[in-house]
Amino acid sequence: MRPAPVDDAPLSDAARAALARNLAALRGRVAAACARVGRDPASVALVAVTKYTGAHVARALVDLGQRDLGENRADRVEALAGALADAAPRWHMVGHLQRNKARLVAGHLFALHSLDSLDLARKLDALRPAALPPLEVYVEVRLGDGEGRSGLDEAALPAFLAGLEGLSRLRLAGLMGLPPEGTPEEARPHFQRLRRLRDQHLPGGGLSMGMTNDLEVAVEEGATVVRVGRALIEGLSSAG
Repeated sequence: MRPAPVDDAPLSDAARAALARNLAALRGRVAAACARVGRDPASVALVAVTKYTGAHVARALVDLGQRDLGENRADRVEALAGALADAAPRWHMVGHLQRNKARLVAGHLFALHSLDSLDLARKLDALRPAALPPLEVYVEVRLGDGEGRSGLDEAALPAFLAGLEGLSRLRLAGLMGLPPEGTPEEARPHFQRLRRLRDQHLPGGGLSMGMTNDLEVAVEEGATVVRVGRALIEGLSSAG
């Protein structure tokens, strides 16, 4: 169930303390999962997804040392990037990006985690400002067959990766995937599949996988980026 949005009002001291505890707990979860499989916690980036919140929570996260922030809508990226321009977080688009919204975010994003269209890739390449480094892109692979699922079929991946060659304003960072709904252990074989595809088609590339419920399993299976929103805001509303 989705949590209720946190009211975009200045955070009380209690709410700020709750946010700090949640962030520390998340980092602890990542570190514990890394320890179980002999990984360095520094090899896993945490993207704090702010879609349930607003500019005050996003700024508080930056103040707490969380540089990577994620959003799932282009209009929110544009608005929050403007509101936090002085704080200079690194914005990650974690939701589906429509081609007609590319112009809104091409100059704001650090990374796009849901690329599954060559037309969109070419448009982002053309729109990416020359003054910025290339846009990091993760190619989304469809891991489930549910209605409305975005991402590429596994069989289409080789041709798609070849189609990205020559787009100098994009940097292919890795693969992303969302497992079907289920328990963390039910997600494990899907994460393993994505890792195998990465090893086969993009050796050395990253893996953007894992959210609040299944981040430990994702890290154990090789995630280099986890995207977490809900666990960050638990208890903030009740903290005032």
